[in-house]
Amino acid sequence: MTLQKNLLGLVFFFFLNSTFSQQKPLALANETQYDYAFVETANVYLNIATSVANVSTIPKDPKESKVYDFLSGRSLSTYDDTANFIVESLRINSKNSDYAPSFYKGELVFASSRNSKSMTVILQENSNEPFLDLYTTSKNIPNKGISRLKGAVNTKFHESSAAFSPDGKTVYFTRNNYSKRKFKRNTKGCVLLKIYKADYDNGKWKNVEELPFNSDEYSTAHPALSPDGKFLYFASDMPGSYGKSDIYAVAIHEDGSYGTPKNLGSLINTAGRETFPYVSDKGTLFFTSNGHVGFGGLDIFMVLPDEQRNWVVYNMGAPINSPKDDFTFIINEENNMGYFASNRDGGKGGDDIYGFKQLAPLQKYRNPMPEIKRKIKRHLEIKPAKEEITSF
Repeated sequence: MTLQKNLLGLVFFFFLNSTFSQQKPLALANETQYDYAFVETANVYLNIATSVANVSTIPKDPKESKVYDFLSGRSLSTYDDTANFIVESLRINSKNSDYAPSFYKGELVFASSRNSKSMTVILQENSNEPFLDLYTTSKNIPNKGISRLKGAVNTKFHESSAAFSPDGKTVYFTRNNYSKRKFKRNTKGCVLLKIYKADYDNGKWKNVEELPFNSDEYSTAHPALSPDGKFLYFASDMPGSYGKSDIYAVAIHEDGSYGTPKNLGSLINTAGRETFPYVSDKGTLFFTSNGHVGFGGLDIFMVLPDEQRNWVVYNMGAPINSPKDDFTFIINEENNMGYFASNRDGGKGGDDIYGFKQLAPLQKYRNPMPEIKRKIKRHLEIKPAKEEITSF
């Protein structure tokens, strides 16, 4: 079996044999910007299947080890066998926040607050930046720059974290609780986050609708799809979770209906924040957390079976992770290339998107990691935007 099959089987096992619960609030994602939607969890037992993870091999040809810069059309780096990854900032980054990259038919879709020229621009009080929209750029279309997604996806509030169905005809994305030109508040007066979907029709995204497990009283956010499109992963602060945010999964049925969201359990979810799930083309689960041992801020983690075929959470290590916030990781394990976002030192804006080339197989992370002290709790005063809109 492949890891992909094991991961899907794991979720299937959750749905059949486990009981789950949920949880709580939202918090600041980096030191200057947006709030994430998060969640608490319940006890879910990770009974793991019998196979070993599919892993990529170290590239032999230096030409294979280059990261593609979507905007410039150039390769960024050459092969370096002294590191696990080659990482470089992309030229698509702006002076504002850019993050949440996703693959779509040769394009890179991402969230950005760069829309400062709009006549209707609304500034976030805590960052003095415009609200986030979804943008796209392509390496397959010569001289194609950066443009907002066409259609009804983008509004005057936040949109982020897009995930596309295998056939490319459906997009799931995060938005503030806003539809039909109205936004709704919870009982505390806050506008939270919801997951929406839209259909691709004649060059535009249309028929936007929210998913049935959303709520005005808790947030759901940051969707990701399994490779076969049968499971949707997301973060939420629905009641009953372990900590400030948890990762959940829900089945997508053939008739388009949804199952009951299930918490991925205490192996993955902690008393801290787990968010931004991603499942690779080979079925490897990645996520962002500040609850597992890390280098500081938010770190990127992955789930792999160890040598005894027990599921283990591994920190991705440097240079993927840094003392700052590192998140929204995606990878194509077929060609060992991917992207993530970080607010690390040396960036162009609040958050920047980085491209990387994987040089070492994922199994390397089974080696013992050095002891690193748990991250220091940040003492930040979280101030809501003037409009009391929850952002990312």
